[in-house]
Amino acid sequence: MTKHVIFDFDGTIVESRYLAVELLNELAPKYKLRKIKESEYEHLRSLSIPQRCQAINLPFYKLPILKMDLTKKYRRATASLQAIDGIKEVLGKLKAGGMTLSILSSNSTENINAFLAHNNINFFDYIISSGGLFGKDKAIKSFLTKHRLNNKDVIYVGDECRDICACQKNKVRIIAVTWGYDAEELLAGCHPDALIRNPLELYNIVLNMT
Repeated sequence: MTKHVIFDFDGTIVESRYLAVELLNELAPKYKLRKIKESEYEHLRSLSIPQRCQAINLPFYKLPILKMDLTKKYRRATASLQAIDGIKEVLGKLKAGGMTLSILSSNSTENINAFLAHNNINFFDYIISSGGLFGKDKAIKSFLTKHRLNNKDVIYVGDECRDICACQKNKVRIIAVTWGYDAEELLAGCHPDALIRNPLELYNIVLNMT
């Protein structure tokens, strides 16, 4: 039976997709990137991370350094960010139903806590930063070990293919959401356990997977 639901943060709980584009464009001169036009956004969502890097002329080896810069700039915009419409209500229902809720994200715990406090979201038992963009599989494994959780006791909710891959490595079930960073067809190609298009679907999907 599912005891624990782990959430990604950016794109899953918080609407930060357009902020990411804005910050990337701010950093474009420093990293000699091609600025992203608004008309390109949906197309970029359908690309893998290496393909996105190529599209904006970002050498893949510079991605970790760029990510650190983005995380630092993110904090100043925390107060203006909004939760995904309907997600707060779903979190409340899951918590009231006895679920333990956590966030595991590549964003910093400082940024996450600032957003949660500003938006009066207080349903989470644990908040963990996985550090780098591609460290989630190790972070999930460490989390399961630390809290003595069987992988069958856990469901992860995320919006990117890298979330799906990290969960598959740990044999953790994952619900992929289409309102975040990666396009629906990209997510479907990674074969999540469930794929949903509306936050209101989440509660019933979690119950059906227990």
